[in-house]
Amino acid sequence: MEKIGISRTGALLAGAEDVLILTHVRPDGDTAGSGCALCLGLRALGKRAYLAANPPSMKRYEKYMTPYFAPAGFAAGFVAAVDVPGPGQFPPGWTPPPGGVDLAIDHHGSNSGYAKYTCLEADSAATGELVYLILRATDVPLSPDMAEALYAAVATDTGCFRTPGTTARTLSIAGALRQTGFDAAELTRRLFESCSPARLRLEAAMFSTMRFPRPGVCVMTLPMDSVRACGATEDDMDKLSTLTTVPEGVQTGLLLRQLPDGRWKVSLRTNGTPHAGEVMSAVGGGGHADAAGAVVSGSPQQIQDTLLAALEDHRL
Repeated sequence: MEKIGISRTGALLAGAEDVLILTHVRPDGDTAGSGCALCLGLRALGKRAYLAANPPSMKRYEKYMTPYFAPAGFAAGFVAAVDVPGPGQFPPGWTPPPGGVDLAIDHHGSNSGYAKYTCLEADSAATGELVYLILRATDVPLSPDMAEALYAAVATDTGCFRTPGTTARTLSIAGALRQTGFDAAELTRRLFESCSPARLRLEAAMFSTMRFPRPGVCVMTLPMDSVRACGATEDDMDKLSTLTTVPEGVQTGLLLRQLPDGRWKVSLRTNGTPHAGEVMSAVGGGGHADAAGAVVSGSPQQIQDTLLAALEDHRL
């Protein structure tokens, strides 16, 4: 694996042909928007480019993915992954070619180095920031469709520009994207201000479990029975973990959501201190300074106790 910067990444893509773009399993707004914008940008350069088929888990991101899925028989000459930290996050059913993945564009500090070339900035608020800079380095005219996809990427990964990882560069890029003329108000309403009745029932169920085991720490749980009773789909569960830091005085939020197979999807939110990814490593997970996750077997009490102990260790 060789680490490369923005300019060299742009040059590498400018010389690529027949590009297949990978997004991560259970796509969120960052991987979907980044993949869509990169695909459109490469097409603007005269390249054949597609996304690898990857069933979107959330309907709100389908418009950035499904229209760009590769047709059957497409032979990739170059494979690029966006926002994919490791091979375990490749799209379901996708098998790497003999040559492997050529390029990874990512902002996960936990990236495993699986690609030949890696453009990685762990302090970027979203992979969408990097894709924006790469496209600008190739002198691709930024269309409203590209800009909307990148805005969705950056806005969703920053909780609409509210997370501690949001920087002045993040806001500058968002401003540049908005100048292309896409309907940012409609996008914001669709992504952040509109939700299903099932989502509201889910939030009520989650808040009913709210507890504060230590000062500044909030824990919520969502057993599978509650999820089913709410009639919730995967689309309804997007960014649920952000609600764990809503109570006044909370700096650290922990959500344990049970999956259909009985395991628990654990999400940790902090203000960056302690480092959420380092804390989550106690249960085999990882992530960013302010947001991390894992899928864990065991009882919710055991998982909570392990993570609370890790929180104290990393505060020392």
